[in-house]
Formats: sequence, C-alpha cells, structure tokens
Amino acid sequence: MFSLILGINLFFLIGLFDDKFNLSPNKKLFLNFFVILFLILLDENLVVRELNFSFFNVPIELRNFSYMFTILCILLLINALNMFDGINLQVGSYCIIIFGIFIFKNLFTSLSIILILSILLYLYFNFKNKSFLGDSGTQILAFLISYILIKSYNYENAFRPEEIFVILSIPGLDMFRLFLFRLIKGKNPFQPDRNHIHHILLNKLKYNLTFFTIQILIIFNIVFYYLTYTKIIALILTFTSYILLLILFTKNRNKI
Repeated sequence: MFSLILGINLFFLIGLFDDKFNLSPNKKLFLNFFVILFLILLDENLVVRELNFSFFNVPIELRNFSYMFTILCILLLINALNMFDGINLQVGSYCIIIFGIFIFKNLFTSLSIILILSILLYLYFNFKNKSFLGDSGTQILAFLISYILIKSYNYENAFRPEEIFVILSIPGLDMFRLFLFRLIKGKNPFQPDRNHIHHILLNKLKYNLTFFTIQILIIFNIVFYYLTYTKIIALILTFTSYILLLILFTKNRNKI
C-alpha cells in the first residue's frame, strides 16, 4: 500500500504544479517517467513481466523490456486520460465505468466504491461548471487505474491484455491518432489542438449528444468483449467502431 499512497501523492503534486505553473510537456513527461520508475523499483509487483493473450497458447515474456514496457503503459494512460478530459463529465463518467468493472470482478472493491462516490460528487459540480479535474485529477485517476489493473493482472490473472486494451481503447486510440498526425505535420505530439474525438463530434452534435455518443461507444465495446467468445473479434470491432465514428463525423475525410 505504500507504493499506492506515495504514487497518488507524487502524481497529484506533479499535476498540481502543472495546473498552477503550466509545465512544458517535456518536463512533465520527464517527471512522470522518473516517478513511475521509482515506484516500480520500490514495488516490483507493479512490473508487467509477461503478456498472456487469450488467443495465444504461450505467454509473451517481456524479460529485460518489462520495466520499460510498464513505464510506457502507465505514461500512455496518463497522457490518454489527460487528452480525453476535454468536455465536462467525460473522464469522470468513463472512470466510473472502469471502477464499476473492478467492483464487478471483486477487485479492490472498497477502494473502487470510495472512488465512484467521490467521482459522483465531483460530477455534480463539474456539470455546474464549478469543479474540474485538471492535470492533478487525471494523473491520480490514471495512476489508480494502472495500479489496480497491474496488481490484479499480476496477482490474480483477473484481466487479459486484450481486455485491458478494449477497456482503455477509446482514449488510447484517440491519443495515438493525435500523436501520429501531429508528428506528420511536424508538431510536438503533446501540443494541444482541437482535433480530439469530442471536438470532432461537437462540430456536428450538441454537447449532450457528443457526451452520450462517446460513453455509449465505450460501453458497447466493453459489453461486446465480455459477451463474445472470440476475443479477437472484439478487438477488431473496437478498432472498427472508432474509425467509423471518425469517418461519420469528420467533414473532410482526408483529415482522418
């Protein structure tokens, strides 16, 4: 529990400092990298050492790459959740879905219930434009989700790698798309813009429809994964549904 409490405080402080003084993306990346490295050196049970996909007979051993892979995964989730926090209610509602999955699987149940109740209170004020997560909030939530997923994966084999991908797919795919096209245009991949999935939908839909469309897509992909026997089909559907949503709501398809 020491690594959990320490991680929450360190990520909160980095996020708070960023919210107040607007850290450069490179400095924030540097700080997050070394905090994650410190935490996994402190608690080796936070290290992902193998990937056990349901459609492979043999697990993929990460070996010497395990530390870097773990750091990369947590960093990507921190950035994906931060970039997903573009409209009110979106990240809070998404995190309730994730913590609800943890409760359903009987994983860190007490912590997940406390977090859901806390987020519900936050959502009330966020809906009224009186409270916002900021980087400090998204950093804490991303770390907590990473912590529970990795611990549950290592101790109880409670998740499959493809299952984690589906749960985190919409923010993750949107982040990769944004990174790719910013790099193609010669921009810093961390440079903010208004090309996120919620911005694209807002060009054609009102706020309420944008919010519900994204949340329904997230829930649909997760439910389909748990209902289908062939998990690789769920992965294909996750990619396809995200791409179709972009095609449907992008005015100029060449932008995709």
